[in-house]
Amino acid sequence: MPERVWFDGELVAADAARVGLLTHSLHYGTAVFDGGRHYRLVDGGVGVFRLDEHVRRFHASAASLWMQLPYSQDQLIDATLAVVRASGRGDGYVRQLAFYGDQRIGLGARNPVHVAVLAWEPGSSPGAVTRVRIASFGHGGGWIPTAKHAGHYGRAFLALREAEASGHDDALFLGDDGSVVEATGANLFIVRGGRLVTPPDSQPLLPGITRASVLALAADLEIPAVEAPIARHHLLGADEVFLANSAAELRPVVLVEGRRFPAPGPVTARMTEAYRAAVRGADPHRRGWIARVEDPR
Repeated sequence: MPERVWFDGELVAADAARVGLLTHSLHYGTAVFDGGRHYRLVDGGVGVFRLDEHVRRFHASAASLWMQLPYSQDQLIDATLAVVRASGRGDGYVRQLAFYGDQRIGLGARNPVHVAVLAWEPGSSPGAVTRVRIASFGHGGGWIPTAKHAGHYGRAFLALREAEASGHDDALFLGDDGSVVEATGANLFIVRGGRLVTPPDSQPLLPGITRASVLALAADLEIPAVEAPIARHHLLGADEVFLANSAAELRPVVLVEGRRFPAPGPVTARMTEAYRAAVRGADPHRRGWIARVEDPR
């Protein structure tokens, strides 16, 4: 657990950042969040990977929930760097969170917005081999897939529990057209004939920052990549499958609905190596993706 957090403009002890039981977001899921990893770099420093993009998406998620954040993107970047610095860790996970407070209760209550930033040791192991199944229910409408609303993750929670109960590690959602869209908290990639394929962001999925990093790195490596719908039979007939998100990085999938895959396959292994070089600052062409913790702003 974190020892110090940034809460409403101040760096405080974690146990001092308390919220009331009538907090609107606790009752109605009206919170937004974002976050990614920070790493010990090859030169000994510490950096947060693609922090600008995460904070920009955090602001966009808040706006989509009619939430006016009381802090600018630059202020939240500074807050994130301060929390990572205070954590004393080289490697870890850092999250931005915004929620409506507890001044009034009721679905339509217009309460002040609170903002927190916290960092911790992630529980997931980067690159862990994963077994997945198709969720028994799909991605329905009535939500904004490009925003990280806390309330949206209820269906992901249910699908994940269903998967774990059947001996799997994660679940894949189907869209209304029957194509495979994404996992409970990660984007999907398959490899067919040496080419990367990932569902397009016109489908109901979160176009992740790690997903964008994978596509950029694939271009650097001259690995063909395309955004296209993935039919269920194309998933099961793929040469390789992997999932991508900030917390777990690139996770090779070894089993889908009883079909086994190499873990990792050759393309997945190349992409994983390139990603790990980028996050550690070992790729000179991608050092602009890293916000160094010690850099003054």
